[in-house]
Amino acid sequence: MITLSGISKHYPTKTLFSDLSLRISLRERMALVGPNGAGKSSLMRILAGVLEPDDGVVSMPPGYRVGYLPQEVVIEGEMTSVGCVMSGDAELMRLEEEMRLLEKKLEAGETRVLDRYGEVQARFALLGGFEQETTARKVLAGLGFDQSRMNARVSDLSGGWRMRVALARTLVTNPDLLLLDEPTNHLDIPSIEWLEAFLLDFPGAVLLISHDRSFMNGVVGGVIELSGGKATVFTGNYDAYLAEKERRALALDAAIARQEEEIAKTQEFIDRFRSKATKATQVQSRIKALEKIERLEKDAAEKTVRFTFPAPVRSGEIVATFSEIEKSYDGRVIVHPFDWVLRRGMKVALIGPNGAGKSTLLKIMAGTVVPDAGTYRTGTGVTTAYYSQHQLEILDPSHTVLASMESVAPDSESQTRIRGLLGAFLFRHEEVFKKVGVLSGGEKSRLALARLLLAPANLLLLDEPTNHLDLPSREALVTALEAYRGTLVFITHDRYVIEKIATDIIEVLPGSIRLFMNHRFETYRAKRDGILNASVPVSQGSGKTSPSPSGNPVVEGEDPGVIERRLSWVEKEVLELEEEVKRLTEVSSGSGADARRASSKLSVARRKLSDRTAEWERLGSLLERSVQRPS
Repeated sequence: MITLSGISKHYPTKTLFSDLSLRISLRERMALVGPNGAGKSSLMRILAGVLEPDDGVVSMPPGYRVGYLPQEVVIEGEMTSVGCVMSGDAELMRLEEEMRLLEKKLEAGETRVLDRYGEVQARFALLGGFEQETTARKVLAGLGFDQSRMNARVSDLSGGWRMRVALARTLVTNPDLLLLDEPTNHLDIPSIEWLEAFLLDFPGAVLLISHDRSFMNGVVGGVIELSGGKATVFTGNYDAYLAEKERRALALDAAIARQEEEIAKTQEFIDRFRSKATKATQVQSRIKALEKIERLEKDAAEKTVRFTFPAPVRSGEIVATFSEIEKSYDGRVIVHPFDWVLRRGMKVALIGPNGAGKSTLLKIMAGTVVPDAGTYRTGTGVTTAYYSQHQLEILDPSHTVLASMESVAPDSESQTRIRGLLGAFLFRHEEVFKKVGVLSGGEKSRLALARLLLAPANLLLLDEPTNHLDLPSREALVTALEAYRGTLVFITHDRYVIEKIATDIIEVLPGSIRLFMNHRFETYRAKRDGILNASVPVSQGSGKTSPSPSGNPVVEGEDPGVIERRLSWVEKEVLELEEEVKRLTEVSSGSGADARRASSKLSVARRKLSDRTAEWERLGSLLERSVQRPS
């Protein structure tokens, strides 16, 4: 058991927590959540031993090993990625150095060190020292490294890949407790899924901070909410935490209402009989009872982002057309030739590993990159707005928040609307005069999104819009995108956002582009993993692609033959999903890592089954009406 007793941490302008106590089991997987500034990272640093509390004690079992990944890591030097990962285990490094010294003494005939050499060698083997390089390469491969990146010098890697090296270095140390602060930052979806599987099989305890809702749902079995200097423990994953928090809030509202009603009745009795001598005793008794009541209060409401995208002017049915588009850099094909038509109202997620060409494809659509071959054309009445992955870098740090907005606002835009937009993104009162250069990453992301809303567009291109956004801000973005009536093409590694928003998927892989039209994310993933038959068109530099078996959405008035073919396809999906739900239900009823993995997949499979069953029923009704319709 890991125990925090009476922990306090104070700063000159703020107290993070005072007299905080907490217990974490040795096999527990927990998420640490709470509003910005609540002290989540500070509490994790205290557990890691890199920050001393002002008061209180942290107790761990003797010899307990802690692995800690901070949110920001500086990795420099001439070591290769593999060498850097291997260097992260200080105990293994010390044991290996001692083994080399003892070996030299044994070669010199000093047999008295033989027993010590055996002890060191046994400990080195127990900690996986002889498999250290193999393990390092396996973990790096899981995080998306190919052999060239594994053997590259860390100093030659980009910041995102250095963060992956830091994560790998933490994972291979065989700790008893893993402390991970935003571990999915800079990871693509395949790497996040690999990390999930790794953590589910990890034998020790895990405490993580994350803004990735799907990741937390897949990994944790408990949530610690840090708010107002208090730590409250909830059982279950993140969705279960939200549901229980809502239940508790409703229960508190009801309790407050009952208490206020009781107080009102008591006060009415006091006011009514205060002047009557015969009731003096009862009045005084009720006055004392009122004074002793501990008034129930709601927690202070957290400020949250709230906004909507402006209603765009309706575009033509065909929003954009790709014809044999191709793009290469330094002789390497990034975007392979393919044809595709983007239609009004589609919300398309570009999915694939980093470096496969997703951002390049979006830049071609935005007009900031010119293809080497082929054409990209927009349709009638299309207006485009583009949010770049590097949007934050183009913000002028010398501008105030207000000036930054004014610099991109149309001349006709009123100060009232600009101030209103900034207020919706939590820039209120004097905060609009803060310099951009002093804003946090999350604040800059909110400002960049606010700038995007100044001009209505019916084609939104968003490249990693959730970067640096906290969970409430991501929820606000999801709500706004769900309500958006234009056409959307976006890139994100947040699977929850994809699950909620995307109506279609384009998988961009090195060497191929695969179209999953009219596929929600769950269906795409099921086909990718072989749960459903993956009859999907593929572009591998060979030219045109054929229509998807699912095609575009079937609507009223469609040819009966088309509806019947789609109905047969969806019916097959429903049957396969029913079998998958049955299998996952059986596996999740057991114990161990397989059961935890099955449980995390079960809710997704059930949700997908519900969606496809509804679609099956809709298509059945359409077919019946189309057959009955007179010719």
